[in-house]
Amino acid sequence: MTFKTQLTTDLSTFLNSDEFAESAVYTPTAGDAVSCSVFLDYDVAIQPLDYDARVVEVGTTIEALFSDVGEPEKGSTFSINSVTYTVVRIQDNDKVFVKMVVK
Repeated sequence: MTFKTQLTTDLSTFLNSDEFAESAVYTPTAGDAVSCSVFLDYDVAIQPLDYDARVVEVGTTIEALFSDVGEPEKGSTFSINSVTYTVVRIQDNDKVFVKMVVK
């Protein structure tokens, strides 16, 4: 079994809001809102936008299944526990998960 196959098999555990994930509502800049499970991470070291330096800033990221949210545009939002997070930029997208810097 490949790693990707094993990961797909284990997603139900990882994306369970009783285990690791948070329940969220994703609202794209255009289109309908969808419910999804995400990983919310605070105080993450993030390379500052438009800088090529050896410094980092600390920020918040949200990681979601690509199949649930595609590649969110800047300004899209995630609502988690009555808090709204706005997508600032995509940090990583491997077409399984998409990780976004949010504010």
